[in-house]
Amino acid sequence: MAFAKMVRIALFFVIALALMYCPAQVLAETTNPQETATKATYLIIYRPGPAWLTGKSVMEQLLKEHGKYMLSLYIKGSMRLAGPLTDNAGGAVLLDVSDEAEAKAIVASDPAVKSGTFVYEIHPWKLQPWDEFAKKAKGATQTSHSTTGNSVGGADAGRTQLDEESLRSYMGGDYDLIGRKADSTTTYTGHVALRDENGVLQVTRTIEGKSDKCVARFDTVAGEDRIPVLSMHFHFDGNVYDATYRWQSDPDNYPRFTGYVYLAGTKSPGLEALFPVHK
Repeated sequence: MAFAKMVRIALFFVIALALMYCPAQVLAETTNPQETATKATYLIIYRPGPAWLTGKSVMEQLLKEHGKYMLSLYIKGSMRLAGPLTDNAGGAVLLDVSDEAEAKAIVASDPAVKSGTFVYEIHPWKLQPWDEFAKKAKGATQTSHSTTGNSVGGADAGRTQLDEESLRSYMGGDYDLIGRKADSTTTYTGHVALRDENGVLQVTRTIEGKSDKCVARFDTVAGEDRIPVLSMHFHFDGNVYDATYRWQSDPDNYPRFTGYVYLAGTKSPGLEALFPVHK
């Protein structure tokens, strides 16, 4: 029952999950570039189908099996983002697959499509490299400041300090956790609490009734791209783990996290996704 509840949460507040938005080449830099180059992006728009429960919101539809299916795609890496349309007009999914045939096969196998709860549209989507555009624009601005004799180093340092203070406040709260153990297919669920205490982001992880406390650190990865991440060092199952989470805001402006969990000697990192608990 607890896992089914987590799956439903995963469907409606991502995901992502996750982990898909944060590929291994970003956090672990282990992805084969040739494999990445063969991926194509498809946007799936779900609309209410003949089995849609009239007068019911998307949260009240019979979508448990659909949620499980989305989670399996997310863990596999075929699905990057997914979530409901908040006007109850259906939902949307972003797939990263080899070609249109694979995208159509994935959607056709969706339990919600097979049951008639959803009908769908499928569109190939070319995502623009806005991070690169922004970095180039920022570089041009900094070069301009340098040539006019302005020092931006002090301003950057002050802004970083202010940004971290704002981020600690923004991220503070309670989260439902869904994970898969390192070097295993075993899944688990739990609860994570983030608290801003005296200028430090304190973390309490509770899994299977056992709690562990640690500190979250703001960091960046992927070289010059400087992808923002949150790092943690914690205990789980009697072992010491390091975790790196990609964080971002969801459409409702709540933070969510997806990332990789490493144990010394790990061959296949564990996966975790954290979703805000709405009260």
